Amino acid sequence: DLSRASKREILKSSPPISDKDYERILMSILARYKKPGGFIQLLKLIETSQPVKQQKLLEVVEKEDPDWADLIRRKKLTVDMVLDWDKETQTKIYEYMNPRHCATFFKNNGGEDRVLEFREFFRLEKYNELFALVEHIETLSPAEIFAAENNLLETIRFLEEEKKLILRFIDPSLDTSEAA
Repeated sequence: DLSRASKREILKSSPPISDKDYERILMSILARYKKPGGFIQLLKLIETSQPVKQQKLLEVVEKEDPDWADLIRRKKLTVDMVLDWDKETQTKIYEYMNPRHCATFFKNNGGEDRVLEFREFFRLEKYNELFALVEHIETLSPAEIFAAENNLLETIRFLEEEKKLILRFIDPSLDTSEAA
């Protein structure tokens, strides 16, 4: 069993992978996702990937199974989608997020003003903590924003798995019960 550091060293010393080999590797990975529960795993992977990687993965899925690619596009969560949900639903999600990621997400989407919009929905201690964190964030890097948005999407999928959030009641088009 190789350590992470050993694997990194091997990758550094290995020649770059050609696009054709990369695609072949992705196709073999996709075969793994065809097993029960694999659709949700693939959906989560695509949702939390960088946009360029998302596009590449969707292209590979499209070549393998156009219907699956279409289903992924229709079931994929986005930040914009979540921002359109009612405040009670959003609050439930924010309550479960990592506090730093939640503050980063708020800072990037309206800052202190956005926190104020949710004042009546948060528990007082959560509101005070979030407001203080947002207030102290000066600048955000793209990596911090990406991490916060991923935490949001991962939290939603976690809450869905735990049956604490039922996506089909929020948006019937997001129901994955038949796809899983």
